[in-house]
Amino acid sequence: MPVWHRQQHEPITWEMFLEFDEGIRRDLEIVDGYVVPREQRGREHQKVATRLSLALEQAAVQQIRRSGRAERYETNTEVDVLLWEAPPTGRKPDAVLHRCIPDFEQLAAEHVLIAVEVRSPWSERRDRVHKMADYADAGIPHYWLVSFDKVGALSIERYALAGGPGRYAYIGTTHRDMGPVAVTASDPFPIEVLWEHLEVAPSL
Repeated sequence: MPVWHRQQHEPITWEMFLEFDEGIRRDLEIVDGYVVPREQRGREHQKVATRLSLALEQAAVQQIRRSGRAERYETNTEVDVLLWEAPPTGRKPDAVLHRCIPDFEQLAAEHVLIAVEVRSPWSERRDRVHKMADYADAGIPHYWLVSFDKVGALSIERYALAGGPGRYAYIGTTHRDMGPVAVTASDPFPIEVLWEHLEVAPSL
């Protein structure tokens, strides 16, 4: 029987976690060496994460052009991010903006600039308490919490590290009824995202 279907008596290593079949591992995370299931994710949840990843990608492409390709960035959804190895802890942000790394290199907290979690009723405490604390402890500079409805993203809360790893400071919250701009940020580089970019069922 797979280890995540029975009580773990001892923690496993990060390497052991990566040996799990990829189709099974996509619904799992590892916290302090213990495998935990991820929260349920409906279609709207996944679409909002994808839309936000694409919007961040557009901002990243613009920054790469401004820098003359001296800076390289990439976005992903639901990818393993190693936060620390002892004891092994890895999360799968719903969306992530990170520096480009070689194909053979493990994506780790040191590469990540923004980690995003899309909130659902069943993930509220995990996203707001546990994952926020883990990302802050790992030194990820920015953390965004996104709520949604059937139209798309509804609100975006932004946090940034306050003076170093371990604690996020609240930056602010934008709501869809406040205007067309969802996010305007200058750090880690200029980013502007419109609410219309985050719709899951855009009008034709």
